[in-house]
Amino acid sequence: MKTQILSALASLSLAGASYAEVCEREQTGVATTAEIVEFRLAEGMTDEQFLASAQASTVYLCSTAAFVRRSLSQDETGRWTDYVEWTSKEEAQAAAEAAMQREDMMPFMMAIDPESISLRYAAISSIE
Repeated sequence: MKTQILSALASLSLAGASYAEVCEREQTGVATTAEIVEFRLAEGMTDEQFLASAQASTVYLCSTAAFVRRSLSQDETGRWTDYVEWTSKEEAQAAAEAAMQREDMMPFMMAIDPESISLRYAAISSIE
C-alpha cells in the first residue's frame, strides 16, 4: 500500500478540467505502462493551489527518462484522475520512491488526500 501511495503522489499532474503534459525534451522511450490514479484533494486545498503544486512537480517527472506524458482530469464530483504514461512499471515505481526524497515535491504531495487514492497500472496497447 505504501508503494501505491508513493507512486500515486509522485505521478499527479497539472490540469484544469482536463490537461495534458509532455516534456520539452525529446522522447527517448516508448510508453508501455499507464499509471492511473484517482484521488481527492486534501481538506482545505483549492483547485488553484493544487494546480500550482502540480505544475511544479512536472519538473521532476520530466527529469526522469521513463516519463512519457500525462494528463489530469476532474469530474463533476471533484474527484481527479491522473493518467501517466511510463516506459515501464518498474521505472514508474522507482520514480515515485525517489520523489519522496525531494523537498520540491512535498507541496504537491501534501495537496492530495492520501486516504482517497486509488492506483492501478495497465499495459498500453497500440492500435495499428
